[in-house]
Amino acid sequence: MTPVNEKRAYRSRLRAEQAEHTRETVIARAAELFVAEGWHKATIAGIARQAGVSPETIYAVFGNKRALLEAVIARAVRGASPDTPLLEQAGPAGVASAPTQAAQIARFATDITGVLSRVATLMDVVRSAARADAEMRTLLDNLHAGRRRNLKFLVDALLTRGPLRTGLGSDDALDTVWRLCSPELFLFMRDIEGRAPEAYRDWLDKCLGELLLDRP
Repeated sequence: MTPVNEKRAYRSRLRAEQAEHTRETVIARAAELFVAEGWHKATIAGIARQAGVSPETIYAVFGNKRALLEAVIARAVRGASPDTPLLEQAGPAGVASAPTQAAQIARFATDITGVLSRVATLMDVVRSAARADAEMRTLLDNLHAGRRRNLKFLVDALLTRGPLRTGLGSDDALDTVWRLCSPELFLFMRDIEGRAPEAYRDWLDKCLGELLLDRP
């Protein structure tokens, strides 16, 4: 019986790998089309053609177009570790373990710049669609609420190494981080001003240090 069980296990593993490959291919092609064509013009049929699968496969895996876009954004946020929640990844862990508040901010600026480089354009797709689509407005609000929850980890991490700037409460500090790390501001610097992501990183590092901490 052992050889039969081994064969079944192999086939099961192969099917799982094929399913994961299909999912990743669909997400990659969907990301390209959402950015190139926008929310309304990008269709499941078009994404399916680009991914080399049937529309029925996409519906079976993701359910609908909005759920597919949410999966695309989640994949972009998590980057090279798609199975690991963002706050459990090496970047935030490095922020939490950095020895000083200044080092925490510097590491955070590097990490969040990488996240925004991957996700800001996709967030802009949602923002553009939200002007005329109530469902997309809800999605945009939910994404920004999720950003705020995630960014709170920086304020919490800073408080483990010392106080915030004199007179600055944790809620006001979070407001500052949330605004400065917005996808809209990142895109303005990158696409309108023509700044490299590294310029945004350095500017963010400086601003957060000056606005969140007392300087000698």
